[in-house]
Amino acid sequence: MTRTAAIVCGAGVSSTFLARAVRTLATERGLDWHVEPLAEDQLPHRIDDLAIVLVGHHLADRFEALQSALALSGVPAALLPAGDPVATAEQGVALLHALDPARPVSEGHSHG
Repeated sequence: MTRTAAIVCGAGVSSTFLARAVRTLATERGLDWHVEPLAEDQLPHRIDDLAIVLVGHHLADRFEALQSALALSGVPAALLPAGDPVATAEQGVALLHALDPARPVSEGHSHG
């Protein structure tokens, strides 16, 4: 079952590029997620459709309020790190992977 993750930023522009990168990485790793960009003001209208909200670092000053509002609806939120877009996309995929019920059970690594 495909679930939806939103990447939220102020106006939706920077989240568009990040959502594309996260969506590509998630697909490459076999994760069943639809990842979409979302402007902060659109969030209340979409909350019932979302499994997780990833918040752009430039909204860090409002993250706590966003997280509290989302918690009322049972939707987890995570603040993405600042910096390199590739590292930020990797962090986004790691968060989706942690929430993916279909992810393979991790097998221990043996060091020879």
